[in-house]
Amino acid sequence: MRSRYSAYVTENYQYVLDTYSSAAAKNLDLSEIDENAKGTIWLRLAVEDAPAFSDTGTVTFCAIYRAENAFYRLHEQSFFVLENGQWRYDSGNILADTGQIKPGRNEPCPCGSGKKFKQCCL
Repeated sequence: MRSRYSAYVTENYQYVLDTYSSAAAKNLDLSEIDENAKGTIWLRLAVEDAPAFSDTGTVTFCAIYRAENAFYRLHEQSFFVLENGQWRYDSGNILADTGQIKPGRNEPCPCGSGKKFKQCCL
């Protein structure tokens, strides 16, 4: 999960495509991933639950990003499959608290800096 997040941050969309399962990748191409990610600034990743992959292949994470001068939360339970000795992203369930977040001026900045929002990304 962390490597896929890093690939989105660095705009390495070929890596993102390469880490999809073969079944999921059939419906994707590089230009589609690039288009969907355009204008997104990824700010923070928190992996919340990652049991031993040998058991389930499930990871729950929360990522904070900025797009069009607004902040968003992507909260997902991701499902991975083991293909040729490598874990590949197959699908995910978007959780209910996903969407735009509107921090107050005196709340902690969503970017994770530890500063108040008004002193950071406002």
